[in-house]
Amino acid sequence: MVNSQQYTISILGLTASDVFLETNYESIEFNTQSRGLVDAIWPTKNNYTAKFNPDDFSMISWGKNISQAGYKKSLYGEIDSSDLIIYDSKNEIKLQKKTQNIFTMLAMVQKRDREYLDTKWFHYENAGSLGKARFIWADSSNAWDGQDSILCDHYRFDIEILDSTKHIKTADYFLNNINESDLVRELWVSKSNPKKIILAKINNGFLTVTARIKIDPKP
Repeated sequence: MVNSQQYTISILGLTASDVFLETNYESIEFNTQSRGLVDAIWPTKNNYTAKFNPDDFSMISWGKNISQAGYKKSLYGEIDSSDLIIYDSKNEIKLQKKTQNIFTMLAMVQKRDREYLDTKWFHYENAGSLGKARFIWADSSNAWDGQDSILCDHYRFDIEILDSTKHIKTADYFLNNINESDLVRELWVSKSNPKKIILAKINNGFLTVTARIKIDPKP
């Protein structure tokens, strides 16, 4: 079953972009499109995809197409039978077994319950950077979806990059910032099935960026 959501990203209460998230049995697609003043200053249209093992959400492959203020770049990596993620002949990185990235973890948090997720570390990769990531359950609380108050599992999402010596540099605002060590990342995931990420926040101590799900108005 395909699980599709749309989100509005806001900074200081101002709309910055839209995000379209589509998850199915073994893949996830994540698209961003800048809006408003951000679109006028820094037009962005990025696409990210990942394929994963549906049993444990470990990566099979992932890729991205970046278009930011005239800069365009594509990157694609696939994991072989010896747990190498191969981007090209110059970028082959050895992974731990069952490694994930941010997109497979976003798929997983919508499928697994908190007993499975809570405090468990997963091997993590981001364009050659290696580390670990986990969800920490904070509480059960309500999040507003634009129409209703939804009971959610509220998680903190920790990412620790331990080795960035083989990082493949691209001008990718999202992935270059989401892994920063000083960020506090939070997710509110609906308890009822099909689970959806209702709200997400990142905060660096000075600035909060919010992603809130968009629900079509009820007839």
